[in-house]
Amino acid sequence: MKRYTLLILCLLTMMGLNMVHAQDNGEVWFEQANAAYNSGNYDTAVSLYEKILATDMESVPVYYNMGNAYYKKHDYPMAIYYYEKALKLDPSNKDVKTNLAIANLAIVDKVDPMPQPFFVRWWRSTRALFSSDHWAWCSIVAFALLLFSLFLFLRSRRIGLRKLGFFAGILFLIVFGLSVTFAAQLKSAAVAQDKAIIMTPTVTVKSSPSENGVDLFVLHEGSKVTVLETSNGWNRVRIANGSEGWLEADKMLPF
Repeated sequence: MKRYTLLILCLLTMMGLNMVHAQDNGEVWFEQANAAYNSGNYDTAVSLYEKILATDMESVPVYYNMGNAYYKKHDYPMAIYYYEKALKLDPSNKDVKTNLAIANLAIVDKVDPMPQPFFVRWWRSTRALFSSDHWAWCSIVAFALLLFSLFLFLRSRRIGLRKLGFFAGILFLIVFGLSVTFAAQLKSAAVAQDKAIIMTPTVTVKSSPSENGVDLFVLHEGSKVTVLETSNGWNRVRIANGSEGWLEADKMLPF
């Protein structure tokens, strides 16, 4: 029994050391990549950022800097791809939003999104104020304040304080519910692979998952699509204006 315990401890120690070593390497590579980027060596910067991502150390700064490097290389589809990945982790990041908008100006397709009801726009814009981690912290703070309000309502002898505790409790309950919902939705969106960027210069969207399908419309590299379903190497996709059709899966890069 002691032998197995010692073996487990050794394995855990080795895993911990490997994680620390990978993190140290990641920090060194990140600094080297930034230096290469600042020197105009964008290919070297991209290679170093890719080494970081190969260790599963994804982060907004890495994706953002990778997008910047590809933009400098005039590879706009890849720039858009990495900006979008950064936004999945932190939809509130203004720098990423700004650079993504600039990169989108460099591609052919300019698709106007479908108009949406006010409450849908409000929900999405409010959710995008923070990252999933920040919303999670908001929920913890709101829950603590909810408990304090409940204590105030139940234990206070003054009518004014009991009223304050009651209405404050309702407010913090709503904030808690929204924060948990926003955090869960953003976390789910971050791990989902239901979006993709077109990587082929020109593709024709078909009415069915076949080369013999009717041509519906044309998309160009850099366009963003939502993947609805997959069938035999084809993806049914939707673009921002609501148009749908089928594309070969190898024509796009999912994220």
